[in-house]
Amino acid sequence: MKNQFLMILLIFIGSVLCTSVAAQSISVTAIENAVKKDGKYAMLVSNARYFQAAVRTGVGLKANNQDMDFEVVLIGPVVKDLATDEGLKSTIEAGKKAGIRIVVCEAAMNYFKLKHKDFHRSIAFTPDGFIYMFGLQESGFKTITL
Repeated sequence: MKNQFLMILLIFIGSVLCTSVAAQSISVTAIENAVKKDGKYAMLVSNARYFQAAVRTGVGLKANNQDMDFEVVLIGPVVKDLATDEGLKSTIEAGKKAGIRIVVCEAAMNYFKLKHKDFHRSIAFTPDGFIYMFGLQESGFKTITL
């Protein structure tokens, strides 16, 4: 019994050590170029720094891919920041200019006691950011949460 266990252990260790490890063969540039020019992408964000990064990403992608759909959905504390932080107006304007749809969760608005009039006129609203993201996924959007 002990010899069988030792034999199985040696075979297992030998097979693990003899298995070659393959590195990823696709280059970073090739992966980045795989983003579809007419793709549908969305990012769910909850803080101002990620909001700015999401919009910068969308602006960069849409600069070369005008047919692309790109949305940024805001939940949590960033909703309050968007209504009160004047420094985020340039980010909103950049998103609007690039054709990025920015959608704010009304549940977060209610939590922070905010109204539609507190936001930039280009902002869209959804009753629930999570349900909206599920809808985007069902509509073929590739999504990421930050």
